[in-house]
Amino acid sequence: MAIDGTGGNESDQVATGGERLSGDGATVGEYTWNDLRRDVHTGGRFDRSEYLGFDPLDVEDRLQSGASAAKTLEQAWGERIEAERSFVVKDRYTWEHFKQEYYYDEDGEIPRDSNGEKVPFEPEDHLGFDPEETEDRLSQGGGAAERLASVVDERTIDVNPDLDEDAFFSTVDDHSTVVNRYDLEKAVPLEKKAHFVEVERYWVNKPYACVIIFHSRKENEKKYYAIEPYQNDIESQLVSFLSGKLKSAIKYSEDEVVVEGSDADRAGVIQRETERLLERYDLYTPGQQGDLGMMDQLKGALGMEIEVETQGGELDGIEARPEPAVVGDDPKALNEYQVEKLLYRLKRDFIGYARIDPIKHDINVEDISCDGYNSRVFVYHTEYENIITNVEHGKQELDDFVVKLAQRSGKGISKRQPQVDATLPDGSRSQLTLGEEVSDHGTNYTIRQFKDVPFTPVDLINWNTFSLDEMAFLWLCIENNKSMIFAGGTASGKTTSLNAISLFIPSNAKIVSIEDTREVELPQRNWVASVTRPSFGEDDKGDVDEFDLLEAALRQRPDYIVMGEVRGEEGRDLFQVMSTGHTAYSTFHADTVGEVIKRFTTDPINVSKTLFTALDLVSIQTQTRVDGNKVRRNKNLTEINEYSAEHDEINVRDVYEWQAETDEFLQMGNSNTLEELKFDRGWTQERLDEELFMRKVVLAYLIEQNLNTYTEVAAAVQAFINDPDTIMALVAEDKLERSLEDLRDMESVKINIDPEKEEMVPRPDPPAEMLDEAEDILENAQPLFQRFRDKETSDIVNALTGSGVDEEETDITPIESEAEANITPIESEDDDDDDIDFSEFVPAAGAEADEA
Repeated sequence: MAIDGTGGNESDQVATGGERLSGDGATVGEYTWNDLRRDVHTGGRFDRSEYLGFDPLDVEDRLQSGASAAKTLEQAWGERIEAERSFVVKDRYTWEHFKQEYYYDEDGEIPRDSNGEKVPFEPEDHLGFDPEETEDRLSQGGGAAERLASVVDERTIDVNPDLDEDAFFSTVDDHSTVVNRYDLEKAVPLEKKAHFVEVERYWVNKPYACVIIFHSRKENEKKYYAIEPYQNDIESQLVSFLSGKLKSAIKYSEDEVVVEGSDADRAGVIQRETERLLERYDLYTPGQQGDLGMMDQLKGALGMEIEVETQGGELDGIEARPEPAVVGDDPKALNEYQVEKLLYRLKRDFIGYARIDPIKHDINVEDISCDGYNSRVFVYHTEYENIITNVEHGKQELDDFVVKLAQRSGKGISKRQPQVDATLPDGSRSQLTLGEEVSDHGTNYTIRQFKDVPFTPVDLINWNTFSLDEMAFLWLCIENNKSMIFAGGTASGKTTSLNAISLFIPSNAKIVSIEDTREVELPQRNWVASVTRPSFGEDDKGDVDEFDLLEAALRQRPDYIVMGEVRGEEGRDLFQVMSTGHTAYSTFHADTVGEVIKRFTTDPINVSKTLFTALDLVSIQTQTRVDGNKVRRNKNLTEINEYSAEHDEINVRDVYEWQAETDEFLQMGNSNTLEELKFDRGWTQERLDEELFMRKVVLAYLIEQNLNTYTEVAAAVQAFINDPDTIMALVAEDKLERSLEDLRDMESVKINIDPEKEEMVPRPDPPAEMLDEAEDILENAQPLFQRFRDKETSDIVNALTGSGVDEEETDITPIESEAEANITPIESEDDDDDDIDFSEFVPAAGAEADEA
């Protein structure tokens, strides 16, 4: 670089890596004058001296002068740190350093007394002991440190060393969370801290509650600890006091919010009334501090005698809780942090689920159960299975809690009717038992958690509950009105699978669900969700059961009927509905296809065998173990074929079967269902193979691209059903992900998932084998992708990807038909690319499979 000293023009170049070419005036590292001019110079004359502060020609002289000064300074300093004058050296801080700070006078000389005599430097005066004792004292200190470390290890929890606890116990605004490390230490008993090791921790209700999974080295088992803000005795008394006052205030309140409002509205009422009570009793006023200490104020409000202290009333030592920095410095006042804790506890008890509220917020928990009086609560965790918690109810508290659960569910429970099945306000199923009349251990409850955000077909594939081939097969069958029942034992994943495959129901179909307990969650807007209702009296008058709902459903002209679970005689009506051409899905308790047929065709359901053949598919699900881990697998996927009057039996055929030895799924034979589907749609075998393969490709693409949230999967699946060519074009161009936000806005589908809840869903990652399979499928799909790349891009694809659209045109006219979208439907039998053979990648159908 050459820039003249008067601010001239650049005339030479700079070599790569900062190497100076001819004419370069200065190069430091890789940053040149050229770089400086480009970065900071705003134009006009470029004068180097303005940036250096001196003439650039003086650089060499200044560097030599600086080097000389540095050498002089080093010699001067070296004289002061000669070995004979430096008695002790600890790291890089010497006695001479200490003298510079605390001994020498302002001129850096040895100080003198009033007589002009030098003041001797005595290390003992500064150390507090003879320097010769240093080694012994350090040894004693090391021993004390080891003993202290042992005490710390005994009395504190072994947390994850890789975890940044400051970051964990902080909000997004870098404020301290309400629950903190102190609450964690208080939650774990002292005798357990020595052998508890943290395995995992996560928030369930930030900033108020988190969960920590511990492993007990002594007991060799996992523990589930719900961590909430700790309350001392006086805070607990205040909660009880305020609870009583709040009950009276709310009982006589004329506020309609108390009765008709949402939980958020009720929480607002509790907060308002609590703050009013605190101010009324002079316990807390924002921005003010009372004359009495907090303890005296609370005792006065509770009617307790106030003790007058002659000395300071502040607590000291272990009795004083070490609050975080957000708490004020004055311990005599009820501070904002304590008020926040009180409000959390009151809202939790009045609106939430009391002691199990953190567990209810945990999306990883499938079941919550308490087996009786003085029994700890157990949970079924998706990762750790059955695990004991630190939550325990008192006897009276457990009775009151179960009664409250029944009341919130609109049910009554008493000694006369000690057992109740109920649906909680959040949709969770509960079985409640009161007292010891029918339970030796006393009151107990079991809650089956309701999932706000369902799992998806991609999740089932990643869990290996179903194979990719099976899911593509089910997609095509369900989209084309084939009826199905998911059967299996308790907790085998029947309802989870039913919810997941419901994404394959077209959004333009009318759906009616019938349940006694809300479990089904569908994204389609054209969905009527029906729930049974028991009678209000002792007789059956006013009772609305599955029969009534099914009868009403037939008047609503549904395309699909989803019945949560078949238990009894309503199953006969369900098959009557299927025989009239309605597509139906349900779950059923049975472990084999033979047992399903036997229970349906005998009392009390007693469906005729000829009527049973209206069912198309049965999925048998099981909960088993693979490599020591509890897993769910689709044991069999079976077709229901014709009824043989000669042998009085129903012919069935396994399409897929799970092999326990290898944990793989095998296709057992040809699919008559696919053959029927091909006939009904008027497809050739090539067209059927292509339709199956395209669905398999979409699923593989979602897996390979890690597009596994409910929003992403639901949007992609429903968009494909509505317009397969557009979605295949987006997949071929690898532009599907960026289009999902627009695809989810389809008016016939309601995909409105809380991002915070979605983030908490424990969605599985695809195993390496599944990723390899997905990549192989996408590789085999390249000829298909090329066909879509060669086609003229449709207007809707351009709109979704933002390509080919004028920047000034922001309005996108909805596409009414494939013709308006300039989309040519794929007719594989007429295309020039008939050499693409999809049959090797998909299940075979009918005679095609027999020939293979």
